[in-house]
Amino acid sequence: MQRKAGLWITGAFSTSPTGGIESLAGLIPIHLHLQKMAGRANFRAATLSDTHPLRSILSQDHHKGAQPHPCAISQMSEAFKRKVKGTVMEIDRHLPELTESFEPVASEARPGTRLMDRFPDQVIFNDCSSLLEQDTLEARERDLSTILRNVRLSDDTVYCSVDASLPDNTQHQAVSAAILYRELEEFNRVRHVAGRVTAPDAELFAIRSAITLATQQDNCEKIYIFTDSIASARRAVDPFLHSGQGHSLAVCRTLAAWLAEDSSCTITFIQVPSKLEWSIHKEAHDYAKGLISPAGLRPATSLDSVRKAVTKLTQESWTRMFEDPSYKGRNFLHLE
Repeated sequence: MQRKAGLWITGAFSTSPTGGIESLAGLIPIHLHLQKMAGRANFRAATLSDTHPLRSILSQDHHKGAQPHPCAISQMSEAFKRKVKGTVMEIDRHLPELTESFEPVASEARPGTRLMDRFPDQVIFNDCSSLLEQDTLEARERDLSTILRNVRLSDDTVYCSVDASLPDNTQHQAVSAAILYRELEEFNRVRHVAGRVTAPDAELFAIRSAITLATQQDNCEKIYIFTDSIASARRAVDPFLHSGQGHSLAVCRTLAAWLAEDSSCTITFIQVPSKLEWSIHKEAHDYAKGLISPAGLRPATSLDSVRKAVTKLTQESWTRMFEDPSYKGRNFLHLE
Protein backbone atom coordinates (compact mmCIF):
# COMPACT_ATOMS: atom_id res chain seq x y z
CA MET A 1 0.00 0.00 0.00
CA GLN A 2 2.81 2.43 0.81
CA ARG A 3 4.45 1.60 -2.53
CA LYS A 4 1.22 2.47 -4.32
CA ALA A 5 1.02 5.74 -2.41
CA GLY A 6 4.63 6.54 -3.32
CA LEU A 7 3.95 5.87 -7.02
CA TRP A 8 0.91 8.13 -6.89
CA ILE A 9 2.84 10.95 -5.14
CA THR A 10 5.94 10.85 -7.37
CA GLY A 11 4.38 9.76 -10.67
CA ALA A 12 7.23 7.27 -11.10
CA PHE A 13 7.11 4.18 -13.29
CA SER A 14 5.50 1.11 -11.72
CA THR A 15 8.83 -0.77 -12.06
CA SER A 16 10.70 1.75 -9.89
CA PRO A 17 12.39 0.36 -6.73
CA THR A 18 10.28 0.75 -3.60
CA GLY A 19 13.11 2.28 -1.53
CA GLY A 20 13.81 5.00 -4.06
CA ILE A 21 10.11 5.88 -4.31
CA GLU A 22 9.69 6.01 -0.52
CA SER A 23 12.70 8.26 -0.19
CA LEU A 24 11.57 10.70 -2.89
CA ALA A 25 8.05 10.81 -1.45
CA GLY A 26 9.28 11.20 2.13
CA LEU A 27 7.46 8.06 3.32
CA ILE A 28 9.47 6.33 6.04
CA PRO A 29 9.40 2.50 5.79
CA ILE A 30 6.57 1.02 7.82
CA HIS A 31 8.78 -1.13 10.04
CA LEU A 32 10.90 1.90 11.01
CA HIS A 33 7.76 3.92 11.68
CA LEU A 34 6.51 1.20 14.03
CA GLN A 35 9.88 1.08 15.78
CA LYS A 36 9.72 4.83 16.30
CA MET A 37 6.19 4.66 17.73
CA ALA A 38 7.15 1.81 20.06
CA GLY A 39 10.30 3.59 21.23
CA ARG A 40 8.44 6.82 21.96
CA ALA A 41 5.68 4.90 23.76
CA ASN A 42 8.18 3.33 26.16
CA PHE A 43 8.48 6.62 28.04
CA ARG A 44 4.75 7.04 28.60
CA ALA A 45 5.06 4.78 31.62
CA ALA A 46 6.82 7.65 33.41
CA THR A 47 3.59 9.67 33.26
CA LEU A 48 1.50 6.99 35.00
CA SER A 49 0.27 7.46 38.54
CA ASP A 50 2.31 6.04 41.42
CA THR A 51 -0.17 3.23 42.01
CA HIS A 52 -0.82 2.28 38.39
CA PRO A 53 -0.92 -1.54 37.90
CA LEU A 54 1.82 -1.41 35.27
CA ARG A 55 4.27 -0.12 37.88
CA SER A 56 3.75 -3.25 39.97
CA ILE A 57 5.45 -5.43 37.33
CA LEU A 58 8.42 -3.13 36.67
CA SER A 59 11.75 -3.20 38.47
CA GLN A 60 12.14 -1.81 41.98
CA ASP A 61 13.30 1.62 40.81
CA HIS A 62 9.97 2.22 39.05
CA HIS A 63 7.48 0.73 41.56
CA LYS A 64 6.81 3.97 43.44
CA GLY A 65 3.55 3.41 45.38
CA ALA A 66 2.50 0.18 43.63
CA GLN A 67 2.78 -3.18 45.36
CA PRO A 68 5.24 -5.49 43.54
CA HIS A 69 3.58 -8.31 41.60
CA PRO A 70 4.87 -11.86 42.18
CA CYS A 71 5.88 -11.98 38.50
CA ALA A 72 7.43 -8.50 38.50
CA ILE A 73 10.79 -7.81 36.92
CA SER A 74 12.14 -7.01 40.37
CA GLN A 75 11.52 -10.65 41.37
CA MET A 76 13.49 -12.07 38.44
CA SER A 77 17.10 -13.18 38.56
CA GLU A 78 19.59 -11.47 36.28
CA ALA A 79 19.96 -14.65 34.21
CA PHE A 80 16.19 -14.88 33.74
CA LYS A 81 15.92 -11.21 32.78
CA ARG A 82 18.28 -11.78 29.88
CA LYS A 83 15.98 -14.47 28.51
CA VAL A 84 12.73 -12.51 28.79
CA LYS A 85 11.76 -10.20 25.95
CA GLY A 86 8.73 -8.01 25.41
CA THR A 87 7.26 -4.57 25.72
CA VAL A 88 7.46 -4.42 29.52
CA MET A 89 11.16 -5.34 29.45
CA GLU A 90 11.74 -2.61 26.85
CA ILE A 91 9.94 -0.06 29.03
CA ASP A 92 11.94 -1.01 32.11
CA ARG A 93 15.23 -0.82 30.22
CA HIS A 94 14.62 2.60 28.66
CA LEU A 95 12.88 4.44 31.52
CA PRO A 96 16.19 5.36 33.25
CA GLU A 97 17.04 7.49 30.19
CA LEU A 98 14.31 9.92 31.32
CA THR A 99 15.17 11.91 34.44
CA GLU A 100 12.07 14.12 34.50
CA SER A 101 9.36 13.34 37.06
CA PHE A 102 5.62 13.96 36.73
CA GLU A 103 2.55 14.51 38.90
CA PRO A 104 -0.34 12.83 37.05
CA VAL A 105 -2.89 13.85 39.70
CA ALA A 106 -1.55 17.25 40.72
CA SER A 107 -4.03 19.33 42.72
CA GLU A 108 -3.29 22.34 40.49
CA ALA A 109 -4.74 20.43 37.53
CA ARG A 110 -8.17 19.81 39.07
CA PRO A 111 -10.99 21.52 37.13
CA GLY A 112 -12.02 24.70 38.90
CA THR A 113 -8.72 25.08 40.76
CA ARG A 114 -6.51 25.54 37.71
CA LEU A 115 -4.77 28.88 37.34
CA MET A 116 -6.63 29.84 34.17
CA ASP A 117 -9.96 28.85 35.79
CA ARG A 118 -9.37 31.11 38.78
CA PHE A 119 -7.65 34.08 37.12
CA PRO A 120 -8.66 34.11 33.44
CA ASP A 121 -8.56 37.91 33.18
CA GLN A 122 -5.25 38.36 34.99
CA VAL A 123 -3.14 36.15 32.70
CA ILE A 124 -2.80 37.80 29.28
CA PHE A 125 -1.16 36.63 26.06
CA ASN A 126 -0.02 39.11 23.42
CA ASP A 127 1.05 37.12 20.36
CA CYS A 128 1.55 37.76 16.66
CA SER A 129 -1.59 35.92 15.55
CA SER A 130 -3.59 39.16 15.65
CA LEU A 131 -1.36 40.72 12.98
CA LEU A 132 -2.82 40.98 9.50
CA GLU A 133 -1.04 39.41 6.54
CA GLN A 134 0.12 42.77 5.22
CA ASP A 135 1.75 43.64 8.52
CA THR A 136 5.49 43.19 8.63
CA LEU A 137 8.13 42.53 11.23
CA GLU A 138 8.72 46.28 11.34
CA ALA A 139 5.13 46.79 12.46
CA ARG A 140 5.57 44.25 15.24
CA GLU A 141 8.79 45.94 16.28
CA ARG A 142 6.96 49.26 16.60
CA ASP A 143 4.32 47.59 18.77
CA LEU A 144 6.97 46.08 21.01
CA SER A 145 8.78 49.40 21.35
CA THR A 146 5.52 51.08 22.37
CA ILE A 147 4.84 48.40 24.99
CA LEU A 148 8.38 48.68 26.34
CA ARG A 149 8.18 52.46 26.51
CA ASN A 150 4.93 52.26 28.50
CA VAL A 151 6.12 49.66 31.01
CA ARG A 152 9.25 51.69 31.70
CA LEU A 153 7.07 54.56 32.91
CA SER A 154 5.39 52.48 35.62
CA ASP A 155 7.13 51.99 38.96
CA ASP A 156 4.90 49.03 39.94
CA THR A 157 5.85 46.98 36.88
CA VAL A 158 8.56 44.35 36.47
CA TYR A 159 9.37 43.30 32.92
CA CYS A 160 11.52 40.34 31.98
CA SER A 161 13.26 39.13 28.88
CA VAL A 162 13.73 35.37 28.60
CA ASP A 163 15.40 33.12 26.08
CA ALA A 164 17.12 29.76 25.78
CA SER A 165 20.19 28.51 23.97
CA LEU A 166 20.21 25.02 22.48
CA PRO A 167 23.57 23.44 21.50
CA ASP A 168 24.13 22.04 18.02
CA ASN A 169 25.62 18.81 19.41
CA THR A 170 24.97 16.31 22.18
CA GLN A 171 28.20 17.19 24.01
CA HIS A 172 26.67 20.27 25.64
CA GLN A 173 23.50 21.14 27.53
CA ALA A 174 20.81 23.71 26.88
CA VAL A 175 20.89 26.99 28.83
CA SER A 176 17.93 29.08 30.05
CA ALA A 177 18.36 32.78 30.77
CA ALA A 178 16.21 35.58 32.20
CA ILE A 179 16.94 39.28 32.68
CA LEU A 180 14.67 41.39 34.92
CA TYR A 181 14.12 45.13 34.71
CA ARG A 182 12.27 47.81 36.61
CA GLU A 183 11.71 51.20 35.01
CA LEU A 184 14.96 51.92 33.14
CA GLU A 185 17.26 49.73 35.22
CA GLU A 186 18.18 46.07 35.11
CA PHE A 187 18.11 44.69 38.64
CA ASN A 188 18.73 40.97 38.20
CA ARG A 189 19.77 38.36 35.68
CA VAL A 190 20.00 34.61 35.99
CA ARG A 191 20.82 31.67 33.77
CA HIS A 192 20.54 27.94 34.42
CA VAL A 193 21.82 24.77 32.80
CA ALA A 194 18.62 23.11 31.56
CA GLY A 195 20.09 19.73 30.61
CA ARG A 196 19.60 17.77 27.40
CA VAL A 197 16.15 19.11 26.59
CA THR A 198 14.26 20.61 23.65
CA ALA A 199 14.04 24.33 22.93
CA PRO A 200 10.46 24.69 24.31
CA ASP A 201 11.53 22.93 27.54
CA ALA A 202 14.48 25.28 27.99
CA GLU A 203 12.28 28.32 27.24
CA LEU A 204 9.78 27.08 29.83
CA PHE A 205 12.59 26.89 32.41
CA ALA A 206 13.57 30.49 31.60
CA ILE A 207 9.96 31.66 32.05
CA ARG A 208 9.77 29.89 35.40
CA SER A 209 12.96 31.59 36.58
CA ALA A 210 11.70 35.03 35.56
CA ILE A 211 8.31 34.61 37.24
CA THR A 212 9.83 33.27 40.45
CA LEU A 213 12.11 36.30 40.78
CA ALA A 214 9.55 38.87 39.62
CA THR A 215 6.87 37.84 42.12
CA GLN A 216 9.36 38.32 44.98
CA GLN A 217 9.69 42.04 44.29
CA ASP A 218 7.99 44.54 46.59
CA ASN A 219 5.22 46.72 45.21
CA CYS A 220 4.98 44.70 42.01
CA GLU A 221 1.48 44.66 40.51
CA LYS A 222 2.25 43.94 36.84
CA ILE A 223 4.65 41.52 35.22
CA TYR A 224 5.56 41.47 31.53
CA ILE A 225 7.41 38.51 30.04
CA PHE A 226 9.04 39.00 26.62
CA THR A 227 9.56 35.63 24.93
CA ASP A 228 9.94 34.30 21.40
CA SER A 229 7.90 31.17 22.22
CA ILE A 230 4.29 31.96 23.05
CA ALA A 231 3.61 28.20 23.02
CA SER A 232 5.97 27.77 25.98
CA ALA A 233 4.25 30.70 27.71
CA ARG A 234 0.87 28.97 27.37
CA ARG A 235 2.41 25.72 28.56
CA ALA A 236 3.81 27.52 31.61
CA VAL A 237 0.28 28.01 32.98
CA ASP A 238 -0.90 24.53 31.93
CA PRO A 239 -0.60 22.08 34.87
CA PHE A 240 -1.57 18.97 32.89
CA LEU A 241 0.87 16.20 31.96
CA HIS A 242 3.41 17.36 29.40
CA SER A 243 7.14 17.69 28.98
CA GLY A 244 8.40 20.17 31.57
CA GLN A 245 5.35 19.76 33.82
CA GLY A 246 7.45 20.45 36.91
CA HIS A 247 8.20 23.97 35.65
CA SER A 248 4.52 24.55 34.88
CA LEU A 249 3.41 23.42 38.33
CA ALA A 250 5.96 25.73 39.96
CA VAL A 251 4.70 28.64 37.84
CA CYS A 252 1.05 27.87 38.65
CA ARG A 253 1.73 27.72 42.38
CA THR A 254 3.75 30.93 42.38
CA LEU A 255 1.27 32.89 40.26
CA ALA A 256 -1.76 31.60 42.15
CA ALA A 257 -0.41 32.99 45.42
CA TRP A 258 0.70 36.26 43.80
CA LEU A 259 -2.51 36.92 41.83
CA ALA A 260 -4.71 36.09 44.83
CA GLU A 261 -3.13 38.89 46.88
CA ASP A 262 -4.59 41.67 44.73
CA SER A 263 -7.14 41.55 41.92
CA SER A 264 -5.26 44.33 40.12
CA CYS A 265 -2.18 42.14 39.65
CA THR A 266 -1.69 40.91 36.08
CA ILE A 267 0.94 39.03 34.11
CA THR A 268 1.32 39.50 30.36
CA PHE A 269 3.26 37.25 28.01
CA ILE A 270 4.44 39.10 24.90
CA GLN A 271 5.71 37.30 21.83
CA VAL A 272 8.89 38.65 20.27
CA PRO A 273 9.76 37.21 16.83
CA SER A 274 13.33 35.95 17.10
CA LYS A 275 14.11 37.29 13.61
CA LEU A 276 13.81 40.82 14.92
CA GLU A 277 16.81 40.51 17.27
CA TRP A 278 14.94 43.11 19.25
CA SER A 279 16.30 45.22 22.07
CA ILE A 280 16.16 43.51 25.47
CA HIS A 281 15.26 40.11 24.01
CA LYS A 282 18.50 40.08 22.01
CA GLU A 283 20.32 40.80 25.26
CA ALA A 284 18.75 37.73 26.91
CA HIS A 285 19.60 35.65 23.85
CA ASP A 286 23.27 36.68 23.99
CA TYR A 287 23.35 36.08 27.74
CA ALA A 288 22.10 32.51 27.26
CA LYS A 289 24.55 31.86 24.44
CA GLY A 290 27.40 33.04 26.62
CA LEU A 291 27.29 29.94 28.84
CA ILE A 292 28.62 26.65 27.48
CA SER A 293 28.06 23.65 29.72
CA PRO A 294 29.39 20.13 28.98
CA ALA A 295 26.79 17.38 29.11
CA GLY A 296 28.53 15.32 31.77
CA LEU A 297 27.82 11.68 32.60
CA ARG A 298 24.05 11.84 33.06
CA PRO A 299 22.47 15.20 32.16
CA ALA A 300 18.87 15.99 32.93
CA THR A 301 16.45 14.92 30.19
CA SER A 302 12.84 15.78 29.44
CA LEU A 303 10.05 13.71 27.93
CA ASP A 304 10.18 15.53 24.60
CA SER A 305 13.96 15.23 24.39
CA VAL A 306 14.04 11.42 24.77
CA ARG A 307 11.21 11.10 22.27
CA LYS A 308 13.10 13.33 19.89
CA ALA A 309 16.17 11.12 20.32
CA VAL A 310 14.13 8.05 19.31
CA THR A 311 12.92 9.85 16.19
CA LYS A 312 16.49 10.85 15.31
CA LEU A 313 17.71 7.25 15.65
CA THR A 314 14.93 6.13 13.32
CA GLN A 315 15.91 8.72 10.73
CA GLU A 316 19.54 7.60 10.97
CA SER A 317 18.43 3.99 10.39
CA TRP A 318 16.58 5.10 7.28
CA THR A 319 19.69 6.93 6.06
CA ARG A 320 21.75 3.76 6.46
CA MET A 321 19.10 1.77 4.58
CA PHE A 322 19.25 4.26 1.73
CA GLU A 323 22.99 3.67 1.33
CA ASP A 324 22.21 0.07 0.30
CA PRO A 325 21.65 -0.16 -3.49
CA SER A 326 19.29 -3.09 -3.00
CA TYR A 327 16.89 -0.70 -1.22
CA LYS A 328 17.10 2.52 -3.22
CA GLY A 329 17.82 0.87 -6.59
CA ARG A 330 21.09 0.65 -8.49
CA ASN A 331 20.23 3.42 -10.93
CA PHE A 332 19.03 6.06 -8.48
CA LEU A 333 19.93 9.50 -9.86
CA HIS A 334 21.79 11.57 -7.25
CA LEU A 335 21.41 15.27 -7.94
CA GLU A 336 24.09 17.75 -6.94
